[in-house]
Amino acid sequence: MDTVVPALLAVPACAEERDFLRNVFSASGWKIHLAQTFQEVRAAIREQGVGVLLSESQFSDGHCWKDLLGEIRRLESPPMLVVTDRLADERLWAEVLNLGGYDVLLKPFDPAELLRVVSSAWMSWKLKGAKSRRRWPWDGLGRGWGVGLSPNPPAQYPLGELW
Repeated sequence: MDTVVPALLAVPACAEERDFLRNVFSASGWKIHLAQTFQEVRAAIREQGVGVLLSESQFSDGHCWKDLLGEIRRLESPPMLVVTDRLADERLWAEVLNLGGYDVLLKPFDPAELLRVVSSAWMSWKLKGAKSRRRWPWDGLGRGWGVGLSPNPPAQYPLGELW
């Protein structure tokens, strides 16, 4: 059984939001990391190993969610980015999804919706990681790449009988 504790890195806009996030996620068994600035987020995503990043659309230091998306794309297992905004509209939602973010949440948060979206993002991150770790039966035998179909599977693993 998988005993990995879901982990979230959040960038709350204010102290009240920080307390709200702690209450919602700690009651649900999540490990929550908090950051305030873009630089703190950059350091935390490399150190903490989180699966979901809940971020404001704009940071107080002038950076935005697009800068953050550029940072997480460089990671081996990038977290799913959920962007939050008080004025979330169709344009922001479409832009976030088209550029590779996971979702957009309107603030103030509805606790049930917040948990549903972040949990869904966590499961997508876990499944994405599991797919990247998937191995063919002949991997480790010096043949194949572990991605796609190997050009040279051993005779005991004919292509038609993999699964």
